[in-house]
Amino acid sequence: MAPSRFVVALHDVTPVHEDRIGHVLLLLDRLGIARPALFVVPDWHGEGNLERHPSFVDMLLERQAGGAEVFLHGYRHDEAGHERSLRERLHVFGRTARSAEFLMIGPDEAARRMDRGLEMFGRLGLDPVGFVPPAWIFGASTRALAAERSLWLTESFLRVESLGTRDRIFSPALSWSSARPWRSRVTARIADVRSAAVRFPSLARVAIHPPDIDIAPVRRSLERALGRLVPTCSLVRYRDLFSGHAA
Repeated sequence: MAPSRFVVALHDVTPVHEDRIGHVLLLLDRLGIARPALFVVPDWHGEGNLERHPSFVDMLLERQAGGAEVFLHGYRHDEAGHERSLRERLHVFGRTARSAEFLMIGPDEAARRMDRGLEMFGRLGLDPVGFVPPAWIFGASTRALAAERSLWLTESFLRVESLGTRDRIFSPALSWSSARPWRSRVTARIADVRSAAVRFPSLARVAIHPPDIDIAPVRRSLERALGRLVPTCSLVRYRDLFSGHAA
């Protein structure tokens, strides 16, 4: 069974990746995907504070006005100042190098970072519809904190969730790795097989990270996956997946 709908999300949206993001958006525009979800990081690694990059914010506001959904995507995205315990190392093994921000911090700090991010977004005119933690790795309280702040939509690697209705849609993300050449080749091959599969969840999710555009096997695999999805199923926004998600 082929998917009937698909969503596209651009992760790690930060001025630090501005050139790469520009190239990704050009690719998506060329394919007719004008409204990808934008997973925006307020202050990438303490070096990409959005408020210091007005032209980049203007681009985000233009995309938002055109219908692109904005998600709060952590605050710094990194694990600076934290050392992983053995349990945490096992929990994230093979999933991320140093991006499990909301696993490493406690509930109070998680709440502070969400609030700081939302306050910054408010000053800039960005209106997020949800929260997705970096690397799709949740701390114990992350979902509850997001719901308390009316950030109703979220996702993990395996599913999309409405925190308002508690509905979930199973749909493992199509994603790629640029961490090592061998991982790039392996993840590109997996994505090729999955995107060409006869059986597929009713919703297809494409997760793009800015470095994907730099790696030739990954970029070609991404283009092939989107080239299969665009003519065969409907591009939707996350908010279209659930009714009454703010209930």
